[in-house]
Amino acid sequence: MANNQKTVIVTGGCGFLGSHICESHLKSGDRVVSVDNFSTSNLGNDEFLKKMGGENLIVVEADVTQSWNEWSAHLPESWLENVACVYHFASPASPPLYQKLALETMWVNTIGLSNAMNWADRHTARCVFASTSEIYGDPTIHPQTESYWGNVNTCGPRSCYDESKRFGESLLYTHNWKKGTQHGLVRIFNTYGPRMNPTDGRVVVNFLVQALQGKDLTVFGDGAQTRSFCYVDDLVNAIRKYADSNLTSPVNIGNPVEFTVLELAQKVQEIFSDKKLKLTYHDFPKDDPKQRCPNISIAKSKLAWEPKIDLQTGLTKMIDWLKHENLGVS
Repeated sequence: MANNQKTVIVTGGCGFLGSHICESHLKSGDRVVSVDNFSTSNLGNDEFLKKMGGENLIVVEADVTQSWNEWSAHLPESWLENVACVYHFASPASPPLYQKLALETMWVNTIGLSNAMNWADRHTARCVFASTSEIYGDPTIHPQTESYWGNVNTCGPRSCYDESKRFGESLLYTHNWKKGTQHGLVRIFNTYGPRMNPTDGRVVVNFLVQALQGKDLTVFGDGAQTRSFCYVDDLVNAIRKYADSNLTSPVNIGNPVEFTVLELAQKVQEIFSDKKLKLTYHDFPKDDPKQRCPNISIAKSKLAWEPKIDLQTGLTKMIDWLKHENLGVS
């Protein structure tokens, strides 16, 4: 009897985005292999997935920059008969974490990606790489389109992340060209939601944790830099659509509604008006982009996708999760 149940591999599967991709596929009835070395993942994500995954989930602790043969040899044969996709989402994603693990970040987005694509090839599967809006650097065009080549400093504190993602894109393109494969990539813009690491330093979770603890909100520079914030459920819907397509070219995935960081801080102040939160201003980090907003025309036309969850709704959902998990907040 043929095995029609799909298997997906998710590297970084216990991380923020990876855990949501795992959850989405488990809800679809697929088998999921989460591969993670737990260097930056929120350990609660592992527990969450194990509770919901049951016999359709295998969690593997491994470094994806090393050989995949050892851990994949222990997967059940039936799971390997219908591998649909390898999602390569293993990588630190916030500046404090990828600067702490700078070399590891470079290897996971290059050697790790090469391992993921070669393993996918052996199982006639598609690989989808988590690229980033950071490949655009500090952009000179706005909003950013996929045809924009970027403005990136190769010798700065963010270059370990930005440039390894850019090289990863080139590696994927060249792999497809030379081997006739159809691997793809999504360029992910600022995303937020439950299961983020509350200490990873990204602006939304920073503000919400500070607010819940009654602390001042930390604003870098004058807060005039812009960001667009996509709720994680919207993002995963787009990634699933991309994985199911035959696209190999980059597609921007994010929310095109743009806010300044100061506007975000003021919105958090409004939500927590009873706490009378103050803002404190700090020096602007080197090479931090001053504008970040996606043009999502290709996602709309090729994937029939656009985000549905507004910032107020998304923040409320994330606050409820932080309170429920009691992640160091009152």
